[in-house]
Amino acid sequence: MKPHIFREYDIRGIFPQELNEETTHQLGLAIGTYYHNKGAERISVGHDCRLSSPDLSKWLIESLMESGIDLIDVGMVPTPLLYFSIHQLDMDGGVQITGSHNPPEFNGFKICLGEMSVHGKEIQKIREISES
Repeated sequence: MKPHIFREYDIRGIFPQELNEETTHQLGLAIGTYYHNKGAERISVGHDCRLSSPDLSKWLIESLMESGIDLIDVGMVPTPLLYFSIHQLDMDGGVQITGSHNPPEFNGFKICLGEMSVHGKEIQKIREISES
């Protein structure tokens, strides 16, 4: 997995060269471990309308569940609705699969712990877990 996909505020890369079934599985296990280490067990997962998002969501959900995370798939939603689901459903966090404002070949993962965005050093902790 290429280290440059771990950005300041998200994990983002080109589909399928950098984000594919294999890398998403590895990321899902790392994100699941990160959540467990933080005491988070229940999360929401959503995705945007990019063509690659349903596959990335499926692969992420499979690996999060494999890591023991209990989750609710909120489906294709805008990112603010994922944030709303975390609050409204009293979840421990959430992951939105979204390419945001980037060109269509990009996609990525915005990660929340509680109602706060995971960023900076915390994103790098997920990278370290994925490499171990």
